[in-house]
Amino acid sequence: MWRLMKGRRLSYIFCFIIQLVSVFFSIVTTYTAKILSDTITLDIFIESRLGRFGTFLTNLYGGPTFLEDNLWIFAIIFIVLALIVALLTFLRIFFRSYTSTGFGKNTQMMMFNHIEGLPYSILKKCQSGDIIQTCTRDETVLRRFAIFQTLNVANVIFLIIGSFLAILDLSYQLALVSIAIMLPLFIYSVFLVNEVRKRYRKTDDSEGQMIAKIEENLSAVRIVKAYNNERYEMDDFERYLDDYQTKFKRWRIMSSLYFSTSDILVFGQIALSTIFGLFFVIENIISIGTFIVTNSFVTMIVWPLRDMANIFADFARAIVAVDRINLIINEDIEDIKSGKTPTIKGNIVFDNVSFKYEDGEENVLNHLSFSIKSGQTIAIMGKTGSGKSTIAQLLTRLYDVSGGTISIDGVNINNIQKTYLRKNVCCVLQESFLFSRTIENNIRMADKSKDLEEVQNVAKIADVHDSIMSFEKDYQTPVGENGVTLSGGQKQRIAMARSLLTNPPIIIFDDSFSAVDTETDIRIREALKRYKNNTTIIIITHRVATAFEADKILVLDDGKISQSGTHEELLKEEGLYKKLYDIQTRMV
Repeated sequence: MWRLMKGRRLSYIFCFIIQLVSVFFSIVTTYTAKILSDTITLDIFIESRLGRFGTFLTNLYGGPTFLEDNLWIFAIIFIVLALIVALLTFLRIFFRSYTSTGFGKNTQMMMFNHIEGLPYSILKKCQSGDIIQTCTRDETVLRRFAIFQTLNVANVIFLIIGSFLAILDLSYQLALVSIAIMLPLFIYSVFLVNEVRKRYRKTDDSEGQMIAKIEENLSAVRIVKAYNNERYEMDDFERYLDDYQTKFKRWRIMSSLYFSTSDILVFGQIALSTIFGLFFVIENIISIGTFIVTNSFVTMIVWPLRDMANIFADFARAIVAVDRINLIINEDIEDIKSGKTPTIKGNIVFDNVSFKYEDGEENVLNHLSFSIKSGQTIAIMGKTGSGKSTIAQLLTRLYDVSGGTISIDGVNINNIQKTYLRKNVCCVLQESFLFSRTIENNIRMADKSKDLEEVQNVAKIADVHDSIMSFEKDYQTPVGENGVTLSGGQKQRIAMARSLLTNPPIIIFDDSFSAVDTETDIRIREALKRYKNNTTIIIITHRVATAFEADKILVLDDGKISQSGTHEELLKEEGLYKKLYDIQTRMV
């Protein structure tokens, strides 16, 4: 918490000081009411009934005789005290809000920066709904407790100590009576923390699943509409909503039970103090003013103490929020800065490479070995699940190999700095993602130093320049979330242009020609030939028409290379490639 208070620490400390001063003046105001009552009843002249602090205030206000002769002075005293309390309230709210905004900014920036730095393998396992909830709802819960409830705790502590000392100063007998039920009330409040925490955690997890469901539907809105699946999705969402509602009610029932039953203890304490207070007044042990004021002090103690349950409940929620936040921030940041930065020309060697996903039971790649020379165009084909895309992920070190080695220009990629490697090995994915920015900014995000002319050149290579120029604002056309305003082919080609902008020595097209028609596919590959400049190109595809001009074609089957050669060589032998060729040519 102290780290997250960076830039707001002094204001946070000042909040506690203001809280303490506010409690002090609340006690002074209550004491002043007693002095007024004692002045009217002439008990002010009995110093033993004023208490030490009452005597100090009485002398500060001018003394018993002066106050008796000038009762109007109390109006001025109460106005001044009210103005002081109002000013302190303003300062407390201002500094609390100022601290809260700084704390919230620091927390969210820390979490967002940490998420951005997490390895791909970790992020892939997380549900986006859970991450969003952690960064919003859980952050709010933690901030509310760290700023508001800690100050409330301080306020309760200051009130209890100050009020008890005030009662003790006036009557030690009433002081003992005033705390008779406090210990049972406090224990009862503490008892709830563990149960509330358990129930809130279940509620919070259920809400996370509900948010994930909403996020999933927003991402898949086209599919839902296309298959008239709205009714099913609404019914399915109702199931998540019912689960959340049930768990939420169980959590709130526990809170309701406490507040209803704790009132008995609170009013019991007030009744006990009132009975004993009246008895002491009848026995002339204390004045009527003392009786009224001590009852006020008892109220100032028991209600805040009773409301400690709210604080404990928020504490339980804050613990859950911290647990969920820790699930993210306790994950190690990906090291992308350490390692070598050798000159990369594009010579690639896979030597006996094996790989298995953490949640998988079998290897995706099995003792895979092949080599690619700089400037070559290699096509990789195979059945779905044969490990084609895994090769792209290993080359960019989104995952590290389970066995064997991958080297580029003789250097093991595990020894190459990840930032440098990903700058030189660029991957155009099948599922292209565009940000809610202009088309130019989406392309330039690969290298912000490039000018518009260079952006246009790569757009021409990707065969998307003419489409962009047909838009009213051409390259300044904003695209919707994930490029929703563009067609699949346009999104794919803009993503290609983005990758080409950095002029990397190695480019991987991971089934990225699937969203374009055959004619566009041919035009892009023709433009790539002119663009190449000794660039090593790896094309992962299902299309024979896309692969047949490659210098070498690798055919994967169950994580192994079953065939290797040129288009002509592979057609001469029986195997998966020839079967794909025969099927696809018959379909033309």
